[in-house]
Amino acid sequence: MSGDKFVDFSHLSGLGLDDDGRALAVCDWDRDGDQDIWFRNRNAPRLRLMLNDSANHQKSVSLRLEGVLCNRDAIGARVTLKTQNEIMVRSLRAGEMFLSQSTKWLHFGMDINERVKSLVVSWPGGEDESFSGVKRGGRYLLKEGQGEAANGSFPSLVSLKLDAVAIEKQNSFSDHVYLPVEVPFPRLSYRAPDAKMKEMRINGVPLLVTFWDSSSQDSSSELESLEEERVRMNSMGIDSLALSVDGIERAGSAYELITKSKFQGNWGFIPEDFFSLVKRWRGTLFERSAQIEFPFSLLLNGNGNCVAIYRSHVSGEMIQNMSRLAAMDELSRWHNAPLLRGSWFTNPVSKNYVRSFLEQRMKR
Repeated sequence: MSGDKFVDFSHLSGLGLDDDGRALAVCDWDRDGDQDIWFRNRNAPRLRLMLNDSANHQKSVSLRLEGVLCNRDAIGARVTLKTQNEIMVRSLRAGEMFLSQSTKWLHFGMDINERVKSLVVSWPGGEDESFSGVKRGGRYLLKEGQGEAANGSFPSLVSLKLDAVAIEKQNSFSDHVYLPVEVPFPRLSYRAPDAKMKEMRINGVPLLVTFWDSSSQDSSSELESLEEERVRMNSMGIDSLALSVDGIERAGSAYELITKSKFQGNWGFIPEDFFSLVKRWRGTLFERSAQIEFPFSLLLNGNGNCVAIYRSHVSGEMIQNMSRLAAMDELSRWHNAPLLRGSWFTNPVSKNYVRSFLEQRMKR
């Protein structure tokens, strides 16, 4: 290349999206003679339709093949279309894509001044057959042994209902995660203020566990906020536990912060090995797990399973929602989790799957 460098300008296609794509399927969805693309993503939006709105949609030929001596869908057939300027070849394939299947209609894009001179189908059985009656801008059915193209019709056009989606502010996306399923949480022990080791217990009611650091100003504000909300949380049947990540060398600072914030709730120190377990648990849930910033809170339901993660301040509105969140059934939790409202086309995963997934990831 004589020192020249390649430049990626694929974004100019209009497909430079932030989606985490998993599959695509090509078809003429709106029946206008050009090809559109369906994307299937791992993240939201789970389905995305990109319509080709080219004004020159009559510059194509669409063909549907039907086998008689070979397989009915004519999978494996090859079509050769000749114009006065070029030769185009399309083959009919299936089963080679991941999580998707494109249309069986074969698409031939043509210039407005071109016309079809000849069309030959090489059927999977090995026979070549010429077809007449094919013109630019048409849709045709080619049936094995007929030799004459018949007018083809697409299936009925489906009209999709478009619902308005309320987009939250971007900065609110990262402050909490409502989990789509209950996630088992490891059993922890902590050192109480009197230096005795205790096991973190779930008394059949939701428990808000907050991890904090005495060197963090946000942690100081969070302890004050939790104290202000403590009576309301108790009346709602929600327990709370504030665990300091300060080691022995900084224990004095933790006691000072508790006194300064006038915190009267349950609290203690989480040993380093147990907090490492929490970080490993958190890392199993997210492919990209950023460093923990304090305060960091988890909502456990009455079964000890985690149902929500709060990455910063737990607001009064979030606290008001905790009882409902902890008591949700599986289907409600599945629909409540996405930040953008929509319709699922997958069912909730089973508890056994979640437990097995977590155990395998924690062993790594």
